[in-house]
Amino acid sequence: MKKIAFISDIHSNLEALNAVLEDIGKRNIDEIYCVGDLVGYGPNPNEVVEIIKERKIPTVMGNYDDAIGYEKDSCGCAYNPGRETEVGDESISWTIRNTTKENKEFLKSLPHKLTIEVEGLKILLVHGSPVNYLLEYVKPSTSAERLKLLLKNVEEDIIVNGHTHLMMARHLFGKTILNPGSVGRTKDGVPGATYLILYIDNGVYWYEFVRVTYDVKTTVEKIVKAGLPVELATVLALGQTFDMGAGKNTIAQEEKHGKKDKLMFNI
Repeated sequence: MKKIAFISDIHSNLEALNAVLEDIGKRNIDEIYCVGDLVGYGPNPNEVVEIIKERKIPTVMGNYDDAIGYEKDSCGCAYNPGRETEVGDESISWTIRNTTKENKEFLKSLPHKLTIEVEGLKILLVHGSPVNYLLEYVKPSTSAERLKLLLKNVEEDIIVNGHTHLMMARHLFGKTILNPGSVGRTKDGVPGATYLILYIDNGVYWYEFVRVTYDVKTTVEKIVKAGLPVELATVLALGQTFDMGAGKNTIAQEEKHGKKDKLMFNI
């Protein structure tokens, strides 16, 4: 029997990655694969990339890997307008400045998709979707109609993707779509890390979602000390995103106009 672990969306969270790899090490796993987003949001982009490189974990490119590798202004994420967008922009800028040239080259070298075959089962690895490798969110709420379109030309039996940070299993046309959730930035309301184990025995497969606790406090403190937005630490502590409110620039402009109006009224 083969045991394959899939990890995703590590997002520069060294404590979470180490905890997950330690847990995997206790389970006699045969292989580990990563479906993208090694960097972003967290305080340890270089350390995370170095571990992936040293352990030679096959990895497909995530949208954040693409953004940092090519030093883009945006990761293409679906942020809410206001402070959340500002936090995303600040995260991109900080990570670009603090990721080495060598590690950016590694991120740029990652493939957009990867197909592996185990005991006759073909498995497609992609960060987003089979038709939009980097950016499409395939969620538990994605409609059956959309899933049919996504799988229309897929030859593989199993699709493992990331991007949403939500554990998921969907079944359609005899195919299975699995999402390991997120190692470094869970969004289901439970602080910690998640990953996926796929068991394959003579062509028969089943799967298990695994939750792992890690030292969230240390990662939170690192985020603050690094000068990253404190909202990123709050997301880790909550295990989910939250309403970050209006952007600082918007608030500053409103305050400026308010003072101006007050001055005009006094005159």
